[in-house]
Formats: sequence, structure tokens, C-alpha cells
Amino acid sequence: MARDKLLTEMRSTGLDAREVDRPTDFASGFTVQVYPHVQILPLHSLRIVFAPGDPAFPRVHARGPDCPAHRNPDGSLCLWYPKDASSRRWSPGDGGRLLVAIIVRHLRWESAYRSTGVWPGFEAPHGLGSPGLDEQDQIIG
Repeated sequence: MARDKLLTEMRSTGLDAREVDRPTDFASGFTVQVYPHVQILPLHSLRIVFAPGDPAFPRVHARGPDCPAHRNPDGSLCLWYPKDASSRRWSPGDGGRLLVAIIVRHLRWESAYRSTGVWPGFEAPHGLGSPGLDEQDQIIG
């Protein structure tokens, strides 16, 4: 994955995205810190960790209002289910702009969930036997 291209695309959304310290739990890879932006991420800052062996599954941690739903055991956002079809997951070739859009959508859904107790987006079945889902979503217009 081209780290510079990813950062440039994230910045093209109007966010302040910077590479920060290397992850401590693996030798290479990289971490991106995304700072709050009044219109895009008014309440959150993000820390996105890209593992070298599995860059298609970045761990995204959001600092801001917490939400008990749709978080992984490590506190990272549960943005997609690993068994979902590629049309429902982000991959490095999709670029930074789409990753930011997925993250912002997720945080908006968390906000709605905190207010209503109802998750407004789609949910994948979970568990070892789950086949995952396939859905063409238009996340960026």
C-alpha cells in the first residue's frame, strides 16, 4: 500500500491526517492520526493502524463519544465483517478517501445508536459459520 497516496487522499477530504509513531506490536506497518474537523469529524479524532501483513484490515480507534455497539474487543471500530464480500469491505486499492467515508459513516451510525438504541445501518451475521454478506453500497457519491 502506498502510504503517501493514502495520506494524500485522506487529506483531500479536508482532514488533518499525519503519519505518527510506528505500531508497537509489529516491526513495520504504519499508523495515521486523523485530527478532528468541525464538519467531518466534529467530536472524534482517529488513530488508524495498518499492519504490514494485513493492510486490508486497519484497526481504527476513535477518541470521542463511546458506543457499546459495533466495537471490536480491542476497542477498535467494527467497520465490516472479514467474511463479507469485497463490495462490503475496504481494501487498500480503494484508497484513503473511501476509508475515511466508511469511518465517518460508522461514527454517524454510532451517534444515532446512542440516541435511539437502534443501529441504523446494515449488520453482518457474526460467528464462525457465517457466510458474510454482499451488498453494493454507494458510500461516496
